[in-house]
Amino acid sequence: MYKYKIVDEESLPIYGYKIHISATLNNYKDIYNLLSPLLDDRKISYKYIYREEDVAYNFSVRESPANSGKYFTIYPENDHVFLGLLELLYQTIPKNMEGIYILSDRAYKDSNTIFYRYGFFREDLEYLEKGIPTLLGPNGEKWQDYQKPYFNLPEWIQDIQENTFTKDSYLARNYRLKTVLSQSNGGNVYQVDSVTGGKKYILKECRPHIISFGRVENQTLRKNEYEISRKLLDCVPAVHETVTEWINQYYIYEFIDGSDLLKSTKPYSIVSYHRSNKELNARKFKSFVLITKELLKLVEYLHSRNIILNDIHPGNFIKSEDKLYFVDLENSYEYGNKPAIGLYSVISLKEWNSIDGKVSDCHKVGNLLLFLLARLHVKSMNDLSQSSQILNSLLEEFGLKTNFISIIEKLFSKDATASNILKDLNEIYVYQIESQHSLDEFLTDSPERSFSITEIINKKLVNFQRYENAKNNHRLLQHLMHREKNLGLDGLSGLLILMKKHNFDCDVIDYGINIIIEKLIMTDNGRMVPIESNLASPYLNNGTAGFIRALIFIDFKKYIDLIKELSEGLITEFAQYADLWNGMLGIVDTLLELYSYFRVRKYKDAAGELLNTVKCYVKHSKVDKQEYLYVLSKYMELGDGELV
Repeated sequence: MYKYKIVDEESLPIYGYKIHISATLNNYKDIYNLLSPLLDDRKISYKYIYREEDVAYNFSVRESPANSGKYFTIYPENDHVFLGLLELLYQTIPKNMEGIYILSDRAYKDSNTIFYRYGFFREDLEYLEKGIPTLLGPNGEKWQDYQKPYFNLPEWIQDIQENTFTKDSYLARNYRLKTVLSQSNGGNVYQVDSVTGGKKYILKECRPHIISFGRVENQTLRKNEYEISRKLLDCVPAVHETVTEWINQYYIYEFIDGSDLLKSTKPYSIVSYHRSNKELNARKFKSFVLITKELLKLVEYLHSRNIILNDIHPGNFIKSEDKLYFVDLENSYEYGNKPAIGLYSVISLKEWNSIDGKVSDCHKVGNLLLFLLARLHVKSMNDLSQSSQILNSLLEEFGLKTNFISIIEKLFSKDATASNILKDLNEIYVYQIESQHSLDEFLTDSPERSFSITEIINKKLVNFQRYENAKNNHRLLQHLMHREKNLGLDGLSGLLILMKKHNFDCDVIDYGINIIIEKLIMTDNGRMVPIESNLASPYLNNGTAGFIRALIFIDFKKYIDLIKELSEGLITEFAQYADLWNGMLGIVDTLLELYSYFRVRKYKDAAGELLNTVKCYVKHSKVDKQEYLYVLSKYMELGDGELV
């Protein structure tokens, strides 16, 4: 992302004050033309973001709030140069030039573009603690330099500017922060309570100059949501007020108490079904149909007011006790207009941006229902037939026969309307059938090849060489392990297996295992490996199954209790993906490993249930048949011979 112009690396301190120069997408080239010759002439070291696509990324909602806006980073040789350079920049850059406010820094005087912070210029192993650059103060104080969305100095370092007086805040006087619901570079979303009365509200923060996509600023979308919400009387959060404070705009809406659509439908989707209780499955399915009716009524209402929802995905709907709401109208628009941004996701196909808005909404609802019910979705209109067949096969596996797929097919039709499809919902039926839990059709085939864990890891991991180069430098190895973002076989767990295979020091390997243990999060199925924030994964590539395989490979006896504990997160009959590396087959393969060690029946039973589920995908060519046969053959070789 950066182009570096370092005059003399040896002359630079390891840490100290650094300067950041901010900009906007409209003026960053002008900033460059001002700064580059000035810094080059004075032989000042710096880096800057030089590709336009990277500038756009850094200035967008996709960048982390603590890193956004740092167009130029300037490295002064010492504090004297730092202070002189700040003032020179202040005199050089016009006062009316705008820039993204850098949250990790402090603005210099009243500048919109000049910021500074204290931190490390470069990594040094002597200053690393658990992978984080760390300074110790004169009295044993500790300060760590990691991304923070606020200005933070070591307590023994004096700021170069006096503290500014905090202005009176309307928001602080009238609202009390309850919790942060979501974080974004464009502005966070908070739940707040009114100081008088305690009523709950949603407060949406809007930071200026942050790009959403293309050249559309996020503040434009937040304002659009506010204007559309004011016109609607139902199905969306009611507008309360808008407040301008400091440099930000805040939009405040009534709070909707409930769960998003993914969480509220999970108890009624195939994720929660059990083959042993078809009657309960049927009742759950009928509840899912009722929620489908609510969803279509919501779409029908908004379409009747000529509003296109557009950004349709589970997180944008909230289900309260008695009602379903659409809670994110940033990308919504009036029928007949074009969307400000062309959306693209697993729910929204690119080509749907250019068709009739109401029909596009119906297509997205169809894809949404596939996802909510069975974690399926179409990637093109040609996928619909295959997805329909898989859905029917999965429902039959759990003992249900229904014509619900006709609703989804009508949602994908060229003349789809929410009103007409609502009428068709009255014709939906579901009844129980005798499901065929048999793997017989695949038992005559044998796998043509194996898929060993170490073989897969060697293909997937391309960064092991740097670990081999540092084999005898324990401190560097520890630092490298802390920098691994992924924890499954595509990351630290896979690296630890290769370390064991290549005879790395046991203490180093145990250190890596403890890094993962410290990051485990608690879920409904016990502790599991996280993939982001509070989301956990059961799969080989990035989740719990991969970590279990690493523990088994490295030292089964030492970690036996942890292995047993983590295995509870794999006991399921359904998961979103189906393949070996990133899906149910990898879970099956791990359950069979557990069964071979513990001979506990629940591991093999769960493996058999999942194999029957994956069979539905294999029959419709959605999973590699050789992977399936490889795992199935292991299942059949592990004694008991009986099929589940």
